[in-house]
Amino acid sequence: MFSLLNEIISFVKIHFPSEVYEDKISDCKQALIELLTNAVKHSNTDTSSISVVIENHKIELMKLDKGRPFYLEHYTGWPPISWPLSKQYIGEKIKIYNDDFSHLHAVIQNENRIAFELEEFPMESVNLDTNLIEHYGLMILTKISNHFYYVRDSASNTNLFHVTINI
Repeated sequence: MFSLLNEIISFVKIHFPSEVYEDKISDCKQALIELLTNAVKHSNTDTSSISVVIENHKIELMKLDKGRPFYLEHYTGWPPISWPLSKQYIGEKIKIYNDDFSHLHAVIQNENRIAFELEEFPMESVNLDTNLIEHYGLMILTKISNHFYYVRDSASNTNLFHVTINI
């Protein structure tokens, strides 16, 4: 995983020199770490692919696999959410992660797509008992990207996580 990460970051640096775009290169590296971690930890498949598209002053990072679909573990509504999503859920905003500083929401955009939004709070006090739950990586991806979403294609049994970082 480390060699793949370095290879992709080297490719990005060719197009955006790190001395000029150091913070954006750092964001790309963090996003890639989270996407690769997701591939290993959650996808439940032997193969995932990472794509990088650089154009129009944007870096798009995509992870595609044919593994287990994204699961909204803490959703308590009825009926339970399954893919493809029911049209009744479109527009619904579901809290999927929270800590002392932020809430991460999944916003259902259509039957196959969820976008992620982060609501951040001023830091007044820190609860040292806060645990980092399962969707912490999604919170990081949402925070460092300009746009982050997930698409489930039930027909082809594929999952796509798509991160855009503006340069």
